[in-house]
Amino acid sequence: MDFTNNKNDFENTFTFESSSPPKQPAPPSPVEAHKAKYKRNSLPRNAEEARQRRIELDAQARRKHRDQLITTKRFKHNLEEYKDDDSEPEYNLSQKDIEKLKSGLNNVNRDARLSSLQDLSKYLVDPSDILRQFVIEGDCIEILIKFLSSIDPAEQLQATWCITSMSIITFNILILNFTMNTLFILKFYTVSLNEDIAAGPKEFVQKASLAIPYLIPFLERENIPLQDQAAWAIGNIAIESSECRELLRKNGVLVPLINLLDSKDVNLIQTACFALSNLARGPNAKLHEFFTAGINNRLIQHLETDESFEVVSEVSWVLTYITSDDDNKYTDQLLNEGIAPLLVKHMRPLLNHGPLSLPLVRTFGNIASGPDTNTDHLIRQPDFLPSMIQYIQSDCRPVKKESLWVMSNITATRRPEVLVKVFNAGFIPILSNIATHTNFDIRKEAAYSLVNIASHGLEFMKSLPHQELLPGFLEFIRTSSGENVKGIDAIETAILTEDESLRNAASRLMDKYFGEEFSEQMQVQIEETT
Repeated sequence: MDFTNNKNDFENTFTFESSSPPKQPAPPSPVEAHKAKYKRNSLPRNAEEARQRRIELDAQARRKHRDQLITTKRFKHNLEEYKDDDSEPEYNLSQKDIEKLKSGLNNVNRDARLSSLQDLSKYLVDPSDILRQFVIEGDCIEILIKFLSSIDPAEQLQATWCITSMSIITFNILILNFTMNTLFILKFYTVSLNEDIAAGPKEFVQKASLAIPYLIPFLERENIPLQDQAAWAIGNIAIESSECRELLRKNGVLVPLINLLDSKDVNLIQTACFALSNLARGPNAKLHEFFTAGINNRLIQHLETDESFEVVSEVSWVLTYITSDDDNKYTDQLLNEGIAPLLVKHMRPLLNHGPLSLPLVRTFGNIASGPDTNTDHLIRQPDFLPSMIQYIQSDCRPVKKESLWVMSNITATRRPEVLVKVFNAGFIPILSNIATHTNFDIRKEAAYSLVNIASHGLEFMKSLPHQELLPGFLEFIRTSSGENVKGIDAIETAILTEDESLRNAASRLMDKYFGEEFSEQMQVQIEETT
């Protein structure tokens, strides 16, 4: 449908009138406006306000759900450590082995100490019970701190490796138990997500946090491997809890970590972004400290100059957390500093790189979930909507789903002129096809955009292909959502991993239990009924 030739009629049809008297009182504070949405006696003044409130409340709930899925426990690991298909610990150490290890760590011979540190780092990847006891109840961390405070860079590096390994051991156990193609494993993974598995056992991370005062100075050393490993360990510790992040901030981690973004080493920049993204997570991230330290200028600089897909992806992960601020303060600052065209610039280059594009899409979704002025910044970019059409048809399922979430935020705008651009860009046939022919949860994401469009008035409602959409919407009414048990979320998280065998196993589960074959069966049942 083309609205461009009847602009006057369109504007007359979609004029949003206020029921308030001409003289308006001072607008409520953001806090008061937010609280008003939840007051029992906060009745809408007119149909438009009621419609917009429903859209906003729904968007908030869906955004919270996406926060839990996309931003949950992202930590850095070494894939070479994860090769065994057995879920039992690779190193079934005895007390005698632990004593031998301690002897090596305290050996007067440097090579023997380094060898023992390397062994300990490997053992910590998937620790046996006796090693767990050594870490939690023994003097393991005290020995490692002794190496961190030494003057030998090689020993410092190996000890930092051990600290890093202490914070990622659960991931290895988890992926090894996800390789069987059964619903039992699906249930196990779902429970793991709901319980919010830490990067490592809580006691391990508590021990690792004792090394924080020794790790942070390494960030300022002119030793790239040591800087990288220290940032890696700090990033993994930061995942565990808001208390860990607060401890890191109190020890002055932000300035030296943000300064690493000035490095010429691509890997170091990625690791620094990884650590910063984990420090910026959560409701009490104290983002003002990040901006005081100059993170905005560094991120913008990398978006302007970097062509590395990996760097752009990691920068976008940082932005994913920054743009999730509730009051839109820092999102607004970044938009005013010109970040929108820089983000859009990277859309097409990242399009065919699967999960690497996910944080970029997620950032767009966060921006669009804010005030309509945020959406305006995106819509003004000539290539934004044409690129989004490609993204909602992505072969990477999580990217496709997130892109549809972006469009649901775009179409939730109060401004009909934005919807005109969505129509004229060709979204309606594609959204309609997705809403009726793909997987159930994907269809539901597309349906949100169509419902938002229809809610803007009769003219938009009449433009939708009702005969095509009706069977699909009847199915939504009759079918229980598979998302209620979080199974789809669990598998999608596994699809995003770097481990190829795990990705393949997760894809098989998705195809078998949540794929189009299941959706087609449901469609046949609906058609027979109607």
